[in-house]
Amino acid sequence: MDTEEQQVERIKEFWKEHGKGIVAGAVIGFGLFYGWRFYDQHTMEQQQLASAKYEQLTTALSEGSENAVVEAQSFVSDNSDNTYAHLVALQLAKEAVSKDDLATAVTSLQLVVDNAEDNNIKALASIRLARVLVAQDQADTALELVRGSYPEAYQGYAAEIEGDILANKGQNEDARAAYQRALEADESLTPALQMKINSLAKS
Repeated sequence: MDTEEQQVERIKEFWKEHGKGIVAGAVIGFGLFYGWRFYDQHTMEQQQLASAKYEQLTTALSEGSENAVVEAQSFVSDNSDNTYAHLVALQLAKEAVSKDDLATAVTSLQLVVDNAEDNNIKALASIRLARVLVAQDQADTALELVRGSYPEAYQGYAAEIEGDILANKGQNEDARAAYQRALEADESLTPALQMKINSLAKS
């Protein structure tokens, strides 16, 4: 199974390589069926601009460029329904966490959770949001989040976080059950999870 970082890189690469083509294909297919009078050049231009802005902002955030965070926040806010903006929001949240700015991370990730149509991007944002919420001592909110519905590739991560929260609450049997579900969902997590299971006192 891919790691979480590998999964987000796959999403980024997919949209970088195919995003324009997907939009173009949808518009062209629509035009062929209903006639070229429905062809929306403005939409195509907006997607191309968003793609270019995504490249610019993710590079700026990675390099820690001055004003990068403010520009990224503005882009994400103004394009909340755009996949490129969601990818920028994920990067923005990652950089914010590295600087212990958990409030910015929560805002960025929540926007993706609320607006993303791509289930993989939505799931990744939800997993990361749950981790930040735990760090903010909002365990109950995080627990509710990870108990939602996830694509198969993310079920192991969600179950592991659930187990961590329950273990911290002293609910060892429930935590052990959550860890076991995580093991069954993603065998690549086995070593760390087995250690967590072993650390729980038998009750």
